[in-house]
Amino acid sequence: MKEEGGNRMGGYGSDSAGIVDGEGFGDRRISSREVGTPKEEGIILGILGFGIGLPIGLLIGFYFFVYSEPKDVEDPVIRPLHELDTTGLQDILPEIPCWVKSPDYDRVDWLNKFLLDMWPYLDKAICGQIRTIAQPIFAEYVGKYQIESIEFENLSLGTLPPTFQGLKIYETNEKELVMEPAIKWAGNPNVIVVVKLLSVRITVQLVDLQIFAAPRITLKPLVPSFPCFANIVVSLMEKPHVDFGMKVLGGDIMSIPGLYRFVQETIKKQVANLYLWPQTLEIPILDASA
Repeated sequence: MKEEGGNRMGGYGSDSAGIVDGEGFGDRRISSREVGTPKEEGIILGILGFGIGLPIGLLIGFYFFVYSEPKDVEDPVIRPLHELDTTGLQDILPEIPCWVKSPDYDRVDWLNKFLLDMWPYLDKAICGQIRTIAQPIFAEYVGKYQIESIEFENLSLGTLPPTFQGLKIYETNEKELVMEPAIKWAGNPNVIVVVKLLSVRITVQLVDLQIFAAPRITLKPLVPSFPCFANIVVSLMEKPHVDFGMKVLGGDIMSIPGLYRFVQETIKKQVANLYLWPQTLEIPILDASA
């Protein structure tokens, strides 16, 4: 009796094994792969958790990275030149005016004083021209890409005017005047553009603009009618340095790793293709044939 019971129990065990291994209940075969195990469910849940947690973590990290400001920024220490070592002197060499490094450049402090006194009026006049030029450009995009409106909320070039680090004048036998100013502008403009997209108000702000350029300006031909030249021809003798901050919805997007260098190189390349010598920008002033 015990052996028979044992055989029966063994038979039940073999049938169960057959079902799991795919040998029971006629033509229906159930593979062990179709039955989920706790290990497989854990892997699936882990993948789902990683897929959901990763973008959320990146979003939170991006928010803190863009909107956070460093708290350990200190004012630079100002010391006389004779207290600086060789490394310190090499670091400030690029900031030395051209008239100190090269005798070909003339010192033009009078021109910088003139710009400083005239800057509040030049700021308003230049910003008025910018608004006039930008309005038809903005109008081309209104109605496209779900854009409802584009307008300036604030437009100011700031309180710091450009400065001339030196001025070089060339003497030629032609009826022209050629000069090369070294211009540096570390300004504090406040330019805010508001874009209304799908009834959502998006603000784009330009701040902390820095431009270092060495253009060649040619006034030609010289004529006996005021202002005594017919055209202004401008070309850049080297690639300009352009640096600025841009905030979108209050966050500085230029702090995103890789974006700052990409934007700088793109601007330099585009400006060089248009105005780097021998390319020129010609602005007509008078009719030379008159």
